[in-house]
Amino acid sequence: MKKFSLIFFLFFSSTFVFSQSETTILNIEILGNNKTKKEIILREVTFQKNKNYNQDILKEKIKESTENLNNLKLFNFVEITQNEGNIYIEVTEKWYFWPYPVFEISERNFNTWWDEFKANDYSDFSRLNYGIFLNWENFRGRNELLQFKIRRGFKEHYLLSYQIPYFNKQKTIGLNTNLQLFRRKKTHYQTIDNQLLYFEDENKYTANDYEANVELLYRKNIHYKHALKLHYFSSSVNDSVTFKNPNYLGNNSNSGNYYKSTYSFTDEHRDYVVYPLHGHQFSAEATKYFKGTSPINHFELKARAEKYIEPVNRLFLGSSFAVKLASYGYQPYSHEEGFGYNDYVRGYEYYVVDGQQFWLSKTALKFAIVEKTEFEISYVKMKQFNKSHYSIYLGIFSDMGYISDNQNKASNPMQSKLLWGKGISLDYVTYYDKLLRIEYSVNHLGEKGVFLHFSNPFGSKK
Repeated sequence: MKKFSLIFFLFFSSTFVFSQSETTILNIEILGNNKTKKEIILREVTFQKNKNYNQDILKEKIKESTENLNNLKLFNFVEITQNEGNIYIEVTEKWYFWPYPVFEISERNFNTWWDEFKANDYSDFSRLNYGIFLNWENFRGRNELLQFKIRRGFKEHYLLSYQIPYFNKQKTIGLNTNLQLFRRKKTHYQTIDNQLLYFEDENKYTANDYEANVELLYRKNIHYKHALKLHYFSSSVNDSVTFKNPNYLGNNSNSGNYYKSTYSFTDEHRDYVVYPLHGHQFSAEATKYFKGTSPINHFELKARAEKYIEPVNRLFLGSSFAVKLASYGYQPYSHEEGFGYNDYVRGYEYYVVDGQQFWLSKTALKFAIVEKTEFEISYVKMKQFNKSHYSIYLGIFSDMGYISDNQNKASNPMQSKLLWGKGISLDYVTYYDKLLRIEYSVNHLGEKGVFLHFSNPFGSKK
């Protein structure tokens, strides 16, 4: 009898302790969402009302939900707190309506623009763009994006775009669509010795590019996103561009068009997509090109994986690996894009390396000199701006890349060679997803330089 009583007591005690470690969520309260609809926020949280959670699991879900909400890029600050069975989600919304002037450089990066500006005695402002950009984020409070752009100058750009994350009852299907026109008086028509050659006509446009696309999004799971994109592209160029490079559009003509369809998949687990420090991400896309009057009829496969860890406090290690594969279908010069645009090896910012296939590896080890620090701006009264944050990181990095070109090898000497850039960096991150990177790099040629960038060093430049 005593033995039975002891077993019963131990069983009852363990059950009681286990039940005490669980929490039932009785209420979820959202604060600070003056514009953002409640369902947009709840779509990103990984816990549910009236469900029981082990306290450790709930803590992890709160952390994950905070990261998901930050990655919406709708809020300057997100804080989720728990008081027994009550969960409080407090957000500080950004300013969403931006009718701001456009004044920007029109180059692949800051350094290439500065060298050209310096070579012309600091007097040539032709490679600047100017205009107005209407960017209405969180349109109607549903995380929609409405864009209208008029940009004049070196590279004119006219854009009308609309994006909605979902439109069905289950909140799983969304839509992106846009119409664009690019036109320019100065067009790069060829790459020789990994440098772009330009043709310019001050009296008329040398190239006009028209683009229309529609993209269907499917996001049943918070972390996984599928997309199917249909795309139409048409281009016309000056006679001199075709004369200098008959392969510019691939049909020995002054105009051409083609179509393409792309399926993409993304598995997103990074803590902050603008400047990740923890987590991982994987993305892949398959694209089929269909010839119109330009004979583009090949297949492309791209993939990218990223991983971020914190091995010791305030020390962060990040790495990414990207690959692009293409079938041996014909690719006109205007379409061909390797290193030097969206993808690049640090230390080679002054070069363009054309090619159809490549791999690219990036690794960085950095220390948080200043961890994320919040502060009030007392003289600013608007709550979207009067609370800010910043952080500063000092790091070392190493990038490696290899690209193959089966069309223009003679004029592309850096193809089929291992490109290796390494150096040190100082990164400044602040609110409204702003980032400044100052990097000192050395490449395999022994060339050294200081370069400025304004985007995540991993992934593409976009």
